[in-house]
Amino acid sequence: MSDKLDLLQKFYDRVWVSGAVEEASGFFGISTEASGLLPDLAVGAREFHEFVAALLEMVELSQIKIEKAVEQGDWLAVVATYDATVRATRQRITGNGMVMVQIENGRFVEAYNCIDFLGLFEKVGLVPENALALCMAGQRLR
Repeated sequence: MSDKLDLLQKFYDRVWVSGAVEEASGFFGISTEASGLLPDLAVGAREFHEFVAALLEMVELSQIKIEKAVEQGDWLAVVATYDATVRATRQRITGNGMVMVQIENGRFVEAYNCIDFLGLFEKVGLVPENALALCMAGQRLR
């Protein structure tokens, strides 16, 4: 595993799987912002902590696995899958996402995320099953 892949996997394992949200800042540069987590909003360190804490209230992650990775210069792009348990129902779920990060001096300085939140929220029970298909058919979610 390359240094970049190792850093990202450690981040996933510590912050997301172990729930050590307070350790996230050790992975980020001073002015790092993550895009793609919330629509039209770049998330800084404080907001990231709140974002992770909110998601971890809904699910308990048991694993995040990097499935595919591409490195170029100081950039790393990955496709990852996760295994989790919905806290409210104890149902086991899986999902996926992609991230592209720029890494300098062992820290993330830019991050672009693309996570299937609609699928996650379906599995957690916050939106109806087949929500994407319903929306594509022109139905409003109520």
